Amino acid sequence: MKIVNIDLNYIGKDEIVIALGNFDGVHLGHRLLMKKAIETASKIDAHSAVLLFNEHTTATLFDHKKKELTSNEAKLMYLKGIGIDIVYMIDFNEEFMKMSPEYFVKNFLVKNLNAKGVVVGYDYRFGFKAMGDVEILRELCKEYNLTLDVIDAYKIDGEVVSSTRIREAISEGMMEEANKLLGHNYFITGIVDHGKKLGSKMGYPTANIITKDGVQLPGDGVYDTRIKVEGDDLLYKAATSIGNNPTFLGENLKIEANILDFDENIYGKKVYLYFLKKLRPMVVFNSVEELFERIAKDVEEVRKSK
Repeated sequence: MKIVNIDLNYIGKDEIVIALGNFDGVHLGHRLLMKKAIETASKIDAHSAVLLFNEHTTATLFDHKKKELTSNEAKLMYLKGIGIDIVYMIDFNEEFMKMSPEYFVKNFLVKNLNAKGVVVGYDYRFGFKAMGDVEILRELCKEYNLTLDVIDAYKIDGEVVSSTRIREAISEGMMEEANKLLGHNYFITGIVDHGKKLGSKMGYPTANIITKDGVQLPGDGVYDTRIKVEGDDLLYKAATSIGNNPTFLGENLKIEANILDFDENIYGKKVYLYFLKKLRPMVVFNSVEELFERIAKDVEEVRKSK
């Protein structure tokens, strides 16, 4: 897969069929779009492509109330696995934001990117203030000689798969539901920091994980997770708590992973934390001893899981 950093002066030589959308989560519905782009591109001897916005430029693009499911790093990993040929990375700046729907198709897709085909979802919006919809895109593609494939809503058990529904499931701790809609296990990334080491003193050392702001976290509770340390190919089992340590009267939200059968020093290292299912809610225990008895049970439950 080729990653190309572009601006509005870029002139592409590769003929492409491009899948357009935000693709937060890269869920099963998104994957249909990308597979259609690959299929259409192969029929006309073109390359399949996706457009992503550079993360540091998207502050005005997305509703801050919506937490991020997938970083660009994760999106690129998934796109490579799906088989996309080219990913274009561009800043979402004022010039891009103010494009009319026609300018976006005529100048950006056709002139800049050399697009021969477009694939979008049924609810795709584009152009200045999202003025463009699928019907406008259909007319513009016809005018500028682009093929257009519009993918209907993808449903599981009668429910539309959407990033919004997935965010809701994750925030409610319904990880098995979220993972089913995603088509993969939800994960977050973070850096291991020095915590208060309360667990270490009781024989249950934990990795205190710091994530960037704006990431969608599962609701408070204890989870069956898998953790990967950057530079290490192995996945380790971990019992992970998300919450404010109510037994210790904590105030700040913490993500603490008790990694099974692991004693490496990983302070300062990047980790990938995959969520499988929720084990229990976060509760206040009557004593520290009672808390660690419960942690021991959590660890054993994770150890027995597949």
